[in-house]
Amino acid sequence: MLLLALPVTALPETGESVPPFSAKDLLGQPHESREWQGQPTLLVVITEQHGGDEMRRWFDTAAQHIPDEVHRASIISLSLPFYVSTGMVRGRAKEQVPPQFWHDTWADKDAKMAHVLGLATSRQPYVLALDEHGQVLASVHGTVDSPEARLIWEALAGQQRPR
Repeated sequence: MLLLALPVTALPETGESVPPFSAKDLLGQPHESREWQGQPTLLVVITEQHGGDEMRRWFDTAAQHIPDEVHRASIISLSLPFYVSTGMVRGRAKEQVPPQFWHDTWADKDAKMAHVLGLATSRQPYVLALDEHGQVLASVHGTVDSPEARLIWEALAGQQRPR
C-alpha cells in the first residue's frame, strides 16, 4: 500500500488561543499576536501568492455581516524563493491593500506565521473569528461563498469591543 504525504492543516479549533508569534506589518513595524486580545477580530490568512482576491472578498463581505467594532486583521504568509525579498512582498501587498490597513496586514516570505498556525499552502484563505481574549470562536478554510462562511459571521455578529 502506498501512503501519500499530504500537508497537515490544523486550524486552531474553537476555544483554543492563537499561538504566540511576532511579525512585521506592511510598513515593517513589529507586532505580536497578543495584540488581538482586547477586541473581537476577524483574521484572514493567505498562504499562497494568488490568494489576495479571495482575502479581499472576505473583507468586502464582512461589512454586510459583522459590526464595525470588530477588528479586521490579515496575514500574508508565503513560502517564496530566497531571491524574493521581504521588501518585494510588502511592496506588492501595498499595491493591493488600502493604506489604512497596512498596519493590520502582517507579511512574511518564509511561511513562518503559517507554520506557527499549522497552515498548509492553499489558494483558499484561512479565516478565524477571535473573541476579545484571543480565543477562536470559529475557523474556516475556504472562500467567502462556502457554506461554512456562516460560522464566521455568526460567531462575530454579536461581538463588540469591550468598553
